[in-house]
Amino acid sequence: MAEPFKAPLVRRPSVIDQHLAQLLQAVSIEVQAGNELIEDGILSQLVELLATDRAEKAAEIIAEMAKSEDNRITFIQQEVIPSLVELVQSSEAHVLRQACRALGNMCFESQTGRQIVLMEKGIPALASRLKELQPRCETSKGENEIHYMLCGCLHTICMDHDEVQREAVSHGMLPQLMEYLKYSTDPNVLRFSLNIIATLFDLGDEVTDMASELNTVTIVSKILKTFDDETVREAALDVLGNYNFISKALTQMQLYQAGVLALLVEIINTSLDETASDALDRTACEILVIVISHDGIAQLVFEDTSFDLVGEALNWLNGYQEHLKGTGAIVIGNLATSDLRSAALVSNTKLVESLFAALDCDYSSDEMMVKVKHASLSALRNIAICEAAREPLRAYLPALLSYVRSDMPMLIFKAVACVRTLVRGSKTTANDLSSDTDLVKVIAELPGNYKYHNGIQGEAPRFLCTLIVEADLTKESATRMVSAGVVPVIISMTKTKEYPKIQVEGWLAIQKLLHTLRDDPEQVLLSARGGEEEEGESGLFSACQECLTEETNPNVRILALNIIRMVSGSVRSKQVMESLSDHLSRLSANDSDVPAQQLAREIQESLG
Repeated sequence: MAEPFKAPLVRRPSVIDQHLAQLLQAVSIEVQAGNELIEDGILSQLVELLATDRAEKAAEIIAEMAKSEDNRITFIQQEVIPSLVELVQSSEAHVLRQACRALGNMCFESQTGRQIVLMEKGIPALASRLKELQPRCETSKGENEIHYMLCGCLHTICMDHDEVQREAVSHGMLPQLMEYLKYSTDPNVLRFSLNIIATLFDLGDEVTDMASELNTVTIVSKILKTFDDETVREAALDVLGNYNFISKALTQMQLYQAGVLALLVEIINTSLDETASDALDRTACEILVIVISHDGIAQLVFEDTSFDLVGEALNWLNGYQEHLKGTGAIVIGNLATSDLRSAALVSNTKLVESLFAALDCDYSSDEMMVKVKHASLSALRNIAICEAAREPLRAYLPALLSYVRSDMPMLIFKAVACVRTLVRGSKTTANDLSSDTDLVKVIAELPGNYKYHNGIQGEAPRFLCTLIVEADLTKESATRMVSAGVVPVIISMTKTKEYPKIQVEGWLAIQKLLHTLRDDPEQVLLSARGGEEEEGESGLFSACQECLTEETNPNVRILALNIIRMVSGSVRSKQVMESLSDHLSRLSANDSDVPAQQLAREIQESLG
């Protein structure tokens, strides 16, 4: 660096101005120059100049030097931020502009800098200027520059700092930013205003509820429709797609009413010719599938003849872009959450064929393969819940069963759920699958093989129960199923007290096995805990005992009592029966639950 840059600033006005110009040129060209200047003691003189009529130039130099992380640390240590916060109050636009630049650069990726701004009351000062300078009509270029620097500074300071964000909200920043969105036409101002709002949304309901009252969806949707600038559109989608905001049913309905869904589809389709950014496309996809998950909106969309979302989803599903295949499948799955819609969807043979074709495709990565196939299986499962839609899907059972036998837990989970749904109401399907001992064994082993996958832990037992209840069991087929290890798996689901319906499914299956094997119930008892006679009895009766408490669902309690009644004559363990005596005595004396009372007394009489 040239020698003059290392010398302290002299006091003659013309020389000071000359040196400031040289300093600015030096630090603008080379960051290292700023490091050397700090070592030479220039910083303290620059801070002094912030309180003079040369504040603009001094702040501009500091802003340039603060682009260096090392310089930012030094500035924070030398307490430069308080002087800059004071400068924010300047009535001169060009000074405010450079003060905001310097503060924003100082706080870039610096939690310490943000905390100091907070402690020095910088947020109220900035919020005050935001309100004072807010646009009321179309703004000039100079005003846009001030707004741009002010909003950019606020965005940097608010990032990843909850205290700063709360302070900003408490000083009315959200409604002020909405005014900027209404009147500003500058893409940079809009982008930073939207970025700040998305950041404030991270605080959760306290901000998103306020945003709903401020008609945020309408304001941001208008920007999305009006501006072609990709960065503005991306920022707008970040606001609308913020999970804390879009997860609210009110927001979802507002988005539908504002006509945003058609715009999202347009954005997604624009990406097909690769003119839209990948981030824009993916965010649009995420918003679309979340909004469609609202059942009321799904029905409105389904009935809207002017908006063929099913056709769009089919195009994506049959297209070449992998992530859009997944989006298409998710959209179909979200629409297939009512029997009426599922019946209409399955009548479109191309739709079903396309979902299964997506299962047969090769993908660029395992991650993408699992994502698309999981979405396709989820859609098929939702469709299959409708009884009228099941028959066309049963022709594809071999394809679904291949995923049941795969080694990908997310796909196993959905495939088992889909097949289980297709078994319901079809004795033919149930008989065919229950006779496949290898399949039954594979399903029975799934919970042990995937202990930490909650979906498999829930679906595998329910599949076995559905198979048992729907099939025409014979002693031979029941014996094969017991030998395959189904009883311990089913007993595990009878312990899920938070889901009485699932408990009922489990006890009904056990009851049918015991009824079918009524001449030899010991094999059910023995299989309940792996083969040891007393342990087997303990496993079954322990599960029954857990279902006899007062807080248990009455239907579950009756089924558990009936199981005890069916096998009580085969139990050899006195300890097992003694453990039930207190429950039986309590229930037999309970006049408010007559069915349970009668069963309890019957069991007591049979035991003598």
